[in-house]
Amino acid sequence: MDSTSSPDRVILLHGLARTPRSMAKLAQALVRDGYAVENWDYPSRHHDYAGLLALLRPRIAALAGAQRTHFARTHFVGHSLGGLLLRSLLSEPLPFPAGRLVLLGVPNRGALSVARLQARRGFSRLPEMFGRPARELYRDAPWLADLPWPKLETGAIAGTRRFHPLIPSAWINLLHRATEQGDGTVELDSALPPALTHTLMLPVGHSFLPDDPHVIAAVQRFLKEGRF
Repeated sequence: MDSTSSPDRVILLHGLARTPRSMAKLAQALVRDGYAVENWDYPSRHHDYAGLLALLRPRIAALAGAQRTHFARTHFVGHSLGGLLLRSLLSEPLPFPAGRLVLLGVPNRGALSVARLQARRGFSRLPEMFGRPARELYRDAPWLADLPWPKLETGAIAGTRRFHPLIPSAWINLLHRATEQGDGTVELDSALPPALTHTLMLPVGHSFLPDDPHVIAAVQRFLKEGRF
């Protein structure tokens, strides 16, 4: 990044039932690269998808204020649900120059683990456990097929570690003897849809994508060069 020009800004958006702490290592790495980083928090568990969009739209609109004088472009990185929200928000008219978008373990087609969780005895209270949007993220939900793609240069990173003991949905998939490739929560063909040409697979579990050093290096490279 040219130190004599205005810096680029990067907005980070965490996943369902997570906090900005889950994106902290990525934020630190991008700050070292010279970006102005905003690691946003939002109440992911307490609203449905439409409600979360309504909360975040004013924050996207407010980015225009400082953009004109302080920043060249604004890039975006979203993990899981955060990536879906960014897809929706960035498909709307943007009052500032947008850069690139990186999706980390995003359930673009939903996740089979959601239906499996709902089917297991003792897990019927899924929204109360993982948050209200969880019920909407079942595999091939019609609303996901209708979700638009932003006109930003977009890259997606998918994890391929199918089981990690700290990922609850990975246990559910194990109990169901699931054979799909994925990161323990999101299947590979959901995280890497055919609409994208810039994709990368790494041996990481879903929850750990944002702070994995190889994932962080790939995000840095994509934001800078448009490739993984």
